[in-house]
Amino acid sequence: MVVRIRRPSKGANFLHPINPAPRTAILAAGFRETRLTRIFPEGWTERARAFQPASIAGPLALIKRLSRDTWAFEQAVVVFTYAGGVVLSPLDREALWKAFGVPVFEQYLNSKNKLLATECDAHSGLHVVSGCEGFRLERDVCACGNPAPRLMRESRLEELAGLLA
Repeated sequence: MVVRIRRPSKGANFLHPINPAPRTAILAAGFRETRLTRIFPEGWTERARAFQPASIAGPLALIKRLSRDTWAFEQAVVVFTYAGGVVLSPLDREALWKAFGVPVFEQYLNSKNKLLATECDAHSGLHVVSGCEGFRLERDVCACGNPAPRLMRESRLEELAGLLA
């Protein structure tokens, strides 16, 4: 009998916002692969397609580019945003929802892909995981029930008004 021992790959852990996590293609380097998560730093390729992910995750620019094609996913799209970079706007969220037909979640990461804040099902902000000192925080309990503080975002009314403009 042959027993294969798989050493954990180097990189940041990816925490999928849906539990249990589906097969996910991460379109960025610097993450750790698992049984259900594969890394495709070159972006959406034939190799990524062959993995048959139910969900994708990657930087906003790459996800927006991918949304121009007709790819169907069953679970979710996770958009990575970074300190000092472009964040997911309400218009981006709506466009991605229409393109992929699945919920869109934002994850705020540091330069080493460590998760700093993550969005929940209520889409009422990004729950702080670590390292968000100095940011304006919302401390009310979220509609999802998570008591963790959230990074301040536009109110849902402002978000909807932006979509109507």
